[in-house]
Amino acid sequence: MHEHTQAPRRPRRRWLLAVIVAAAVALPLAAFVVTRVHSSGGGGLSDKLRADLAAEVRTILETSPTILQIVQADHDHGDGPARVMCAVDPFGIAPETATSVGQIQWVYAQHLCALASPGMSWNFTTKSAGPVAVSLLNPPSIRLPKPREDYRTQVRQMIPAKYLPQAFGSFEHPDVVTRLRQQFNDQVASATPAAGTPSP
Repeated sequence: MHEHTQAPRRPRRRWLLAVIVAAAVALPLAAFVVTRVHSSGGGGLSDKLRADLAAEVRTILETSPTILQIVQADHDHGDGPARVMCAVDPFGIAPETATSVGQIQWVYAQHLCALASPGMSWNFTTKSAGPVAVSLLNPPSIRLPKPREDYRTQVRQMIPAKYLPQAFGSFEHPDVVTRLRQQFNDQVASATPAAGTPSP
């Protein structure tokens, strides 16, 4: 009787051990997969493609008359040389199947651009911020919400529906803003204003 009572328990122990081993393997693997998906960020963009797009769009914004006009509006920056400095965080592209900058026609991103004149303070300079749609075609073009018009309607018209959560959100990678502010303070705020330029 004793041998018949103990025999059925061995398969159960082996089955329980197999479940524990499988769980021990599966949980770290699942955590690795989740970490990899999260690290790509930017609406599924790879880190390299996101960085390449950010550099491309940043150059377009910093040399755009549209952005310069926005940040100069109602702001007396004196007679010193003024330029625009930007941070860009892409979250979407068109076409979605593109894998390189050369294949992309539109980039959807969060942007922050600041007017930079020597000696100007970051806290007091005018800025342009929010979602932006940038065409990489030749010549490039920029779409931004216009002032005094319904903001949310304009964003829905310029950003594809699948990217609206990111468009109405904030920077997914806030470190790009931190770097912009540090660059501004190093190159602009600490610089000596041109003669005749009033301090902010």
